[in-house]
Amino acid sequence: MGDRSGQLAQVAMEDAWSPRFTAFFGWYVERKLRGAFHAVRMLPESDAALQALRAHEGPVLVALNHASWWDPLIAVLLRRRHFADRDNLAPMDAHELRRFRILRNLGIFGIDPDDPGAMEAMAAYVQRRLAQMPRSSVILTPQGRFVDVRQPVVPRPGAAALLASRTDMAAWSVAIEYAFWTDARPEVFLRVQQVQRPVDARVSTWQRSLQQTMEMNRIALADAVQSREPARFRIMLGGGQAQVNPLYDLWLRVTGRGGAIDVARRVGERA
Repeated sequence: MGDRSGQLAQVAMEDAWSPRFTAFFGWYVERKLRGAFHAVRMLPESDAALQALRAHEGPVLVALNHASWWDPLIAVLLRRRHFADRDNLAPMDAHELRRFRILRNLGIFGIDPDDPGAMEAMAAYVQRRLAQMPRSSVILTPQGRFVDVRQPVVPRPGAAALLASRTDMAAWSVAIEYAFWTDARPEVFLRVQQVQRPVDARVSTWQRSLQQTMEMNRIALADAVQSREPARFRIMLGGGQAQVNPLYDLWLRVTGRGGAIDVARRVGERA
């Protein structure tokens, strides 16, 4: 029993944070996103939240909803563009991290999600690393698994426990959605909102505040995406002229509804 309890405070694999490698990886990710998506769009109300994140003197927790394999790469882009001066920490399934050990240089550490002591181990490890890197960003997907964006956000308690353990840590919610608009490639949509710190700052109140903010953030972003109004967003990446499918273009012409040029013009008028 003594040996087991002593192991609970240990993560399965430690990070090997490297600012230089992270800068290179951020450049690589940006190129990859340009090829995979037509655009990355962000709602303008996110600017105030990101400004507050940059200005915060202590560590920050960035909580992403988890709808896609792309989510961590979107977080890399967001960090590169808006808070690249912060050190970085993020947990990952240790089994996967062993396959891609180079990711440890991004500040990623490995945990065993099936270990009942994983949450305690993560919290202890983050506390130790924050003592060494006090102005870090801790990036999490607190849902712990892929969840459709149409489902309510229900975060696991690990993030709230970490927030409750530190008086100098603040939290932000990042809502991410992927959708097809007019281009053959999908688009990424983002909204960032600061999580209000509860007055008593216990685990249960942090959990409630985090869940409510992530859910409100998800709903607000979904409403904007469903409007299909480019003017509601600002472009973070990409966003050139939409490439209309040639068969769809032919169908538009046959039915008298214009073609690619007309579609591009209408999209441009709304942008």
